[in-house]
Order: sequence, then C-alpha cells, then structure tokens
Amino acid sequence: MYALDTRLTESVRRYFDLCREHADYITDHPELGCEEHLACGRYVNLLEEHGWQVETPVAGVPCSFRAVRKDRLDDAGPRAVLMCEYDALPEVGHGCGHSMSGSASLLAALALADAYPDLPLRIDLMGTPGEEYPGGKVMLADAGAFGGYEFAAMAHMMDYNAPGFGVLACNDRYITFRGKAAHASAMPEKGINALNAARIFMDAMDMWRQHLPKYSQIHGVVAKGGDLPSIVPDDVELNYYFRARTLKELLDLNAKAEKCAEGAALCTGCTCECAQQYLTYADLSNPPAGLEALRDIFDALDLPVREPGDPSGSTDAGNVDQIIPTFHPLVSVSGGRPQVVHDKGFTALMKCESGYRGLYNAAVLLASFALRLAGEPERLAEIQRWHQEYRGL
Repeated sequence: MYALDTRLTESVRRYFDLCREHADYITDHPELGCEEHLACGRYVNLLEEHGWQVETPVAGVPCSFRAVRKDRLDDAGPRAVLMCEYDALPEVGHGCGHSMSGSASLLAALALADAYPDLPLRIDLMGTPGEEYPGGKVMLADAGAFGGYEFAAMAHMMDYNAPGFGVLACNDRYITFRGKAAHASAMPEKGINALNAARIFMDAMDMWRQHLPKYSQIHGVVAKGGDLPSIVPDDVELNYYFRARTLKELLDLNAKAEKCAEGAALCTGCTCECAQQYLTYADLSNPPAGLEALRDIFDALDLPVREPGDPSGSTDAGNVDQIIPTFHPLVSVSGGRPQVVHDKGFTALMKCESGYRGLYNAAVLLASFALRLAGEPERLAEIQRWHQEYRGL
C-alpha cells in the first residue's frame, strides 16, 4: 500500500501559505488568455525570489514562462515538467479553477525542491497561458518547448477527484457559402441562394451523425443567414465545432464536413470556403500505469475517486500529450458538494476552505507523483512505452 512521504508533505505545508496568497492574488485579478501579464509577472517574481531561473516568454508565446532551479541548470539527467495555468473566463473569472490549479503546480515544485533537492529527476515549471483561448500549450508544443521531458503533469480543479481526465480532440470550421443576390419576388430566377447551400450542408452533417465513431460530436450555428427575406441570400456563414475521441477521428470528421460543404455548394450553384479559426486541441492518452500511481496517492490522502468516464470537453494539454505522456488528474475543491465549472459558483470556491484544501491535496498529489516516478524508473518506462504505442511514435 502506498504511503505519503512525510518529508514531502511537511514541505508542502511549509510553502502552503505562500502559494495560497499567490492563488488569491490570481483569483482577484482575472485575465484572459495570453493577456495574463499580472499573473505571469507574479509567478516570475516569486520563482526568482526562491532561486529559480526564469525564461519569459517561451518561444514567443505571450505570458508564458519556463522556470529551472539555478542549482540544476547544468543537470544533464532526466527531467519532467509541471504546468501552470492562470487564464480566466470573461465575466465568470476563475470559474475554470486555473488560479488554484496553477498554484498547485507551483506549490508542488517548491515542496519537491525543498524536500528532495537532489531528486534524480529535474522538475521544471512551465507557465502555459490561454488554455481556454487561444491554446498556449498548442503553441508551446508546436515550438518544441516540451521536447526532452519525460512527462508533464498538472491538476484540474473540479467538484470530484479522479486520476485521469477523458477529453476529446477538438477543432472548428467557419464555412462561408457565396451565391448571388436578387429580389426574392421580382426576379428570384436571377439569384443563387446561399442559404439553401447552408441548409443542405447542415442536413448532410446531421445525417452523418448515426455513422460516426462513438464520442464524435458536431456543434453548429448559423453565424449569418442573410439580410432581408425579400433578398435572395448571397452570403451565408456557419460556425461549426467538431470533437472526436482521437485526433485521427477528428481529422476524418473534418474531411467529411469539407466534402459535404463542397457538395452543398455544387448542388446549389454556390461557392464555399472552409476556414479554421482556432487551434486544434488533441486528446489525452491516459497511460494506465500512471493512472494507477495517481489512484494510489488519492487513496493515501483518503480521498474518494471516480474513474475517468466517457470523454467530453477538450483541453490544450492534449497537444503536450502528442509529444510526451501528460497527466491531468481532477481534484475536488467543493468539499463533496456538486458544483458546475465555468460558473460564478465555482469561482467562489477559489477563496473557500474547501478550495484551499483542494490546493493542498493537488500539490501533494503532483509532488508525490513526481517523487514516485523518479523512484520507480520501471513504471516510468512502462508509461512511456504505452504512450508511444498509443501515439504511434
């Protein structure tokens, strides 16, 4: 049976008040994605004060940072990275829990450095802005910022505990159909109806639903449907999101949608354009040996857990998992009470005792996980083998 490391938990308690105050500041100063100047600056200053060398921004990504302990800059051994999120939502603030989740990674890193300064696994911190939008981890991953790490981890605050997080790959298409305007009564034969093309596309995508792989999802709205009923619509715009269990299934769904758009345009004499507005978010692999280790730590904390359920929602952490095994456990901040995320009620939990308990639990979870993988190289190797097979690397 796994037991918590006393030296490590004492270090978490030693740095807890510092990181709680840090979390409160982030909660009280919400900033949108890649505009988190106050949050990023506070992380940088705090880490530098505690003996870390900080690079900011990383790879030109606004409000990002990478922190390495100064006494381990020349360490050529294996290394892992804990990720810090700190972006907020419009109006809701930190109803995403990022003020607390980023602070949990910070607390875990400070505690590990204090308790085990010579850990045979260098632990870095990466500040990853814009999880909600525009996807800071996608930009950092594409720039190679996660290359050379054994694994990455962070905790996501929730109203329950779980060792893993089932998410869907996700992206979008903004589809514009162009026809020809005409007076709908006096000369309808002169018009080419772009709205008809949009209707055919929407019906075609609905017909595809029953034939798509399990967990594939299609969400769409009419962004622009025309100007006046008396004018044949010549410019109609659709905004669609697509989700799928894997990146491969997502790209296949994208291809189907684009073929349907081309067919709808052909049927009606229109032209069509398909554009992607947002970055593609990938899925998480959730290696079983890693989930087992996290489950053991939850048990040692005497915390009930739910097993990862059906995948839903999306996160840019999946793009890090395209490169290295990436762990994304869920930690309760609600004290067992149900509470919807992305809601002002969840924001309020960031400054409640149950939220602070979640900060402590998440930090112990992450620090213990890193400590365990550092001491169990065979488990880490199993995680990496499984991840490589999953990703086809």
